[in-house]
Amino acid sequence: MYGRPFEILEGDDLQSLCEATIEAGGGALATNTAMMCRPFCASGAGNPIISAHRSPIPGFEWDEVWFGFEDFTSEEDFLRQHGYYGSGRCYVVVKTDGRKKLVALKDFLGHSPDAMLGPKLRALGHGMFRYSKFFINKNRLPHHTHDVKEEAYWIEPTMIVDYDLFDEQCFMTLGLHEDFGPKQLREYLTAAAWDDPMKAIKRHARWYYMRPGAAMIMKTQNLHGPAALLPHYEPQFLDDGYRMYEPMPKIPRELLVGREIPAHLRPADAAAEAKIDRDELLDYLVSDAALDWKNIHDPSYGEKHACTPILDTNTCDGKDVTDHWVIYGAFGRENNHQVLASKRLVLQPGAEYRMQDPVGSDMICTAGVGTIGTHIAAAPRALKPGDLGNWCFVIPAQTAGEVVIKNNGDCEMVLLRTFGPDHPTMPVLPWQDRGVLQPKPVRK
Repeated sequence: MYGRPFEILEGDDLQSLCEATIEAGGGALATNTAMMCRPFCASGAGNPIISAHRSPIPGFEWDEVWFGFEDFTSEEDFLRQHGYYGSGRCYVVVKTDGRKKLVALKDFLGHSPDAMLGPKLRALGHGMFRYSKFFINKNRLPHHTHDVKEEAYWIEPTMIVDYDLFDEQCFMTLGLHEDFGPKQLREYLTAAAWDDPMKAIKRHARWYYMRPGAAMIMKTQNLHGPAALLPHYEPQFLDDGYRMYEPMPKIPRELLVGREIPAHLRPADAAAEAKIDRDELLDYLVSDAALDWKNIHDPSYGEKHACTPILDTNTCDGKDVTDHWVIYGAFGRENNHQVLASKRLVLQPGAEYRMQDPVGSDMICTAGVGTIGTHIAAAPRALKPGDLGNWCFVIPAQTAGEVVIKNNGDCEMVLLRTFGPDHPTMPVLPWQDRGVLQPKPVRK
């Protein structure tokens, strides 16, 4: 692993070690800080990675940290080509011979699937491809879409390092105005328009102010560009693929042909393809098959899909411990897919809390210091790539109602956790019908 010489354990004889690790952790598992390094992003204020270590490769910066994802981050292949191994993957911390070692979360799931996933999530076949991350970028991202990845945003107040940073960059671009439709968008995606500063898609987008304590769910195939500067807590599902519809410094035009585009529309060299192929590709990029024009043109999308925190009175006393749903709602074009939801747990100084979740989750500590199970938990500061960090955890389904959390500090202890499509009581938005919800099917 880049930065730290932790030994990574592999093999078919780790089941007893995995089971013992859950028990030794008081029902909780500590994980590393998995990182994402990309060429078109720059680390923003609030990034827990110390600034001197944010650029391992010239032109690339660590701008995301991932939690509870069982596979590799989407840049892991690139990192391995440059000699960085393990940074883009979630590992569970185990202890043997008095030393901390690592087991890949995917391998851990393979050895203890019942304990980790529980019967419902295992039967769904989703695994732990529902995960969360912190996206902390210096610049607003370009307008883009995700074909198969639902996601959501929560602006965590305890990760804001300086409220003076708030300005017009704290607005998210969202959808397009009704007078800017497929025909106009197609024109803006041509080679000439891509390099024309007068043809900027963001001028035709709506802007939605993202503030601390604000949350929004984002459906697939909807154009959006997350705000700059703010540390976005971003739960998401399955696939990190994207399709860029707007240029940005350091973004090549070839990224228009992303992996979500059908195979027959993926020319190897976007700059050299025949005109008929380019026309067919442009037609597809603006079609209903590629974009959800109903939501893109909805002037109230931001207001309709914003999540107001809901106190869960069944799991806390509302005083020493508060447990709010902060991200929730039905996804899918028909508002019928149950995918993910997140809660914000806050313990006052000296408080002790026994978790009461019916399913497993990934969990991170963003403020305070204490213990989760038997593990030390502390908000991250000045991390180097490869550091474990003491802030990332996975709560197995089998022990989700047993883990004891203690706040040992003199300030609030804040924990964010995200559930998959197996949670039986996650709420929906006020205008949605929970009775039609069904777990989102996994794309084979």
